[in-house]
Amino acid sequence: MANENVGKAKADAKKGMADIGNKMAHAKADATADVEKVKANFGHSVAEKKEAYAKADIKATAEKATADIKASAKKATADVEKKH
Repeated sequence: MANENVGKAKADAKKGMADIGNKMAHAKADATADVEKVKANFGHSVAEKKEAYAKADIKATAEKATADIKASAKKATADVEKKH
């Protein structure tokens, strides 16, 4: 009984850490995209700015998707460990 509770607590802690890591990765991706957008505002044509904005958004979306997949994998691993 106590071992089951400890196992559940460990799994829940791992899932919580996965969530925190995911939120941090999302924030980092957003911040990086914002920096790239600010850089694009200096000395570039309108078309170049739009291109830089699009690239920054695409890169941020890809980084967020990668973080989501990693977090899901960590949560699934924690669930499997909790059951065994």
